[in-house]
Amino acid sequence: MVAPQFPVARKCSGQSTTRPEDEVDKFTTSSSVSDTPPRFYQTVGVAEQPRSPSLEGFEPTSELPDSSLDETRQGALDTLALCRNVITTLELTRLRKSRVGLYNWLTFWTRFYGREMTQSLSSRVSAALCCIDALFRRVSQDLHRLTQNTEEVVMDASSEQAIVYILEQMEAEVDIQRRWRRRKARHILCKMRTDIELIPVRVSDELFDDIKRGVFALDVFCDYHPGDSIAEEHDAAWSEQFVGLSTDVVELSPYLAHQRYQSAAEGWVMPLGSFTANNTSFDSIEQYYASNGNYEVWRPHQSRATRRW
Repeated sequence: MVAPQFPVARKCSGQSTTRPEDEVDKFTTSSSVSDTPPRFYQTVGVAEQPRSPSLEGFEPTSELPDSSLDETRQGALDTLALCRNVITTLELTRLRKSRVGLYNWLTFWTRFYGREMTQSLSSRVSAALCCIDALFRRVSQDLHRLTQNTEEVVMDASSEQAIVYILEQMEAEVDIQRRWRRRKARHILCKMRTDIELIPVRVSDELFDDIKRGVFALDVFCDYHPGDSIAEEHDAAWSEQFVGLSTDVVELSPYLAHQRYQSAAEGWVMPLGSFTANNTSFDSIEQYYASNGNYEVWRPHQSRATRRW
């Protein structure tokens, strides 16, 4: 007796033969890539070592040809090399400009305000400059080390998406370090401003920003200053601008002194921000000393450039 033959259903070309477990795995893999949380910038309360980028938790979505992957990897390596050069160049430029600026400002103070006043100012400014140098040197070394670690991870990446993911992680860490450095620099400079005002010397916001630029090579936000060729020229050429000018009308900043000198020549009288009491209830330094029982008032012309260092 012949066994009955039942028709067998043919497979459709578009029908998948995968198991339900495989579908669950595919859904989990795709959702882990699409649900990757966006980058965010967090604040740090204390100094932290930058975390090196890693491929932990990353799953590639597609495979690329070897030629395209190599091209992407080489572009990332070139970008990292450029970042290292920029980090080094910015720090060396800041060191050079701060040293030149400190020399110009100290010479300016010695010429017009004498040795005693210069020592009071330079001791506070130099102490702050040492702290700023240590802070920026530390952060630049950490960023340089971060780029090296990122380069090693990029070499091990197996897809273009992984390389982009690594660079995004590095960008977030750089922003964290930059924000921490800015906050610490502001604290150092604000403390210096308070110490200078205890001399007493009134430090206006304009003078404070110019000290950041001229002595520390920083902008108003305490980041690297892009450079001001006009102000730097006036800082270095003050001796030609103020020869024979009375010390009673010279500002603490060479650049601001030049601006006030020009405005005075044009008939505009601008008040000085120097040699006024820290307490706003006094109109002059004479009233400040008289209220404390000390009538020996220091004046700029009493100790000019007759004494040398």
